[in-house]
Amino acid sequence: MARVLLSFPHRPGGHCSSTALRDILRFYGHELTEEMVFGTGVGLGFVYYKNDRMNPPVYIGGRIFNLEEHFTRHFGIEMEVVSGIEDERAWLEVKAMIDSGTPVMVHADVYYLDYLRAKIHFSGHRIVIVGYDEERKIAYIADNDRDKIQECSLESLRKARSASFLPQPADNTYYRFKIPDNLKPLKEAIIPALGKVVKYNLRLPPEKNVISLDGAFMVRGIEGVRYFADNMNCWPDEFDREKLVLLCKNIYVSAEKGGTGYGGNFRRIYGRFLLEASGVLKETRLKDIGNHFISIGNDWSKMCMIFKTHSNEPEKAIDLAQPIASKIYFEERSALEAIESILPKLEV
Repeated sequence: MARVLLSFPHRPGGHCSSTALRDILRFYGHELTEEMVFGTGVGLGFVYYKNDRMNPPVYIGGRIFNLEEHFTRHFGIEMEVVSGIEDERAWLEVKAMIDSGTPVMVHADVYYLDYLRAKIHFSGHRIVIVGYDEERKIAYIADNDRDKIQECSLESLRKARSASFLPQPADNTYYRFKIPDNLKPLKEAIIPALGKVVKYNLRLPPEKNVISLDGAFMVRGIEGVRYFADNMNCWPDEFDREKLVLLCKNIYVSAEKGGTGYGGNFRRIYGRFLLEASGVLKETRLKDIGNHFISIGNDWSKMCMIFKTHSNEPEKAIDLAQPIASKIYFEERSALEAIESILPKLEV
C-alpha cells in the first residue's frame, strides 16, 4: 500500500479557484496574491441561470466560468482540462500525477467532501489533491475553506469528483498545467485582463449574453444583473413557497457565504485586485474604481443578508432586496464603463 504526501504551500483564501491557482504557482516558485490571480483571470462576472430541473430553479453566480483559461493564457502557462472520464480512470490519472510529484487541481461537489459538512450540492468547487494513503483509504486535500491540508476518504472524493449536479457538473474534471520558470510580467497580464472584463460583462452582443438551451435560460454579464434585479418580483408567481424559501437561502450562500472572495459576490476581491493593479500600472484612477467595486460588494452583502434573514418570509425578502439589486446594476455598469474609459491610455 502506497502513501504519498507532497510538501504543498497551502494557505486559506476567499475563493476556491484563485486560491488553488495561487498555491500551485507558489509550489513552483511564483508568488502572486489571490487578488492578482482572480483579476488577471478575468474573474469578475455574473450569470443568472434558470432551469426547472434544479431545486431551486434559479442560480446566480458572480464569477466568469473560464477564469483558469484566461489566467493561464495571460501568464504564458500551458493548460489542459480533462473531463468526462469514468471514475476509476479519473483517479488513476490523478494518482499518477501525484506519484510524479505534481499536485492536481480538480472539480468536486462540496456536499460529498466529508471535511466540509456542506448541506447543499455545488459541483464546481476547485480543490487541489496533494497526496493519498491507500492503507487508510484517504486523500490529502488543499481547500481554500480550510487553513490546513485536509483528509478526505477516497470514496467521498470519488462521489465529489463524479457528481453531476447543475449548473456545473464536476464530471471528473482535472487540470494539467505546464508552468514555466518565468511568467509573463504582471503588466502584460493585467492590461488584457481589464479589457476582457469589460468585453465579457459590458460589451457582449445580446445573442451571446442571453442563451436558451434544452429548457434552461441564462443571462450573463451586466445584463444578467439587470435581469436579476428586474425579475425577482416575478418569483412569487413562478415558484411555490418551498422553492422560494430555498432560493432565498441559496442566494445568500452563492453570493455571500460561499467562496466569493470573502463575501460581496466577488466584487470586493475584484476591487482589491484593482487597488493592487493601480500600483503596478501607476494608474491612480484604477484605485478609485477599485474602491467603487468594494462599495458595490458591500451592497451585495447587504442584499444577501436580507435574503438570509427573511428567507422564511420570501415575499418580504424580495421587496427589501429588489431596490438594492437595482442600485447594484447601475453602480456596476458605471464601474465597468470607468474601466473602459481608461483602457485606451494603458500601454503594455
